[in-house]
Amino acid sequence: MNQQIKQKPSAQYIEQLQTDGKAWYLTHPRAAELTPQERETLKQATTAKSLRNLHEQDASTLTVGQCFRGTNVQTAMRVMEEATRAALIAMLVRCCKFIDANKTLNQAEDFEMALNELLRQYPALTIEDWRLCMYMMAKESFGPYYERLKLAQFVQCFAKYEEIRQPVIQTIRENEAKDAQQEQADARRYLQPEYATEMKPTIRDRVSKEDWLKGENRLTETERDEMRKRQAAK
Repeated sequence: MNQQIKQKPSAQYIEQLQTDGKAWYLTHPRAAELTPQERETLKQATTAKSLRNLHEQDASTLTVGQCFRGTNVQTAMRVMEEATRAALIAMLVRCCKFIDANKTLNQAEDFEMALNELLRQYPALTIEDWRLCMYMMAKESFGPYYERLKLAQFVQCFAKYEEIRQPVIQTIRENEAKDAQQEQADARRYLQPEYATEMKPTIRDRVSKEDWLKGENRLTETERDEMRKRQAAK
């Protein structure tokens, strides 16, 4: 028996995954074909992209949904620790300078302690989440600081950002689950005529099993239109 040889993903495919980012990398059907080294390369690429966007993307355009699909800070610290740590501390420094409270972080060890504590308490946040949270802090979206911006105030603001973030993530997860269920149902309608006749008995009279398996006349124009609308809505 000839053993099937696994083909190495093309350079163009790897580049596409790097461009599309983490969400594509996690969900694309060919992601399982990647070697551990290729997966590590993708994580490094997505981290580098997130760090680059800190300078190229306006923070005011970010949304919680976009940030959720960014690069997790724990992953970024593992694959590019020095660059990630420097970028996160720079965010803390800029935030303190912008708010300009009388009592605030001002020593290197203060910023290091704040960074480590925020990473420990909020490991699920992304680099993009940090940037949006700092932007909201600069606008005092979480309330006034009363001339004090120490570690406790950062922890409180991050906690309030988490409260804003949770319902958005819940909605994203629910939509993903609905899409997965719909795709599964569509696949079963295509592949299993018995399932289709159970769901819609009129198909039994319109399509024979032989025609169904050959792919002929499976859907009416109305059904095709419904599928096109569902695809366009994604």
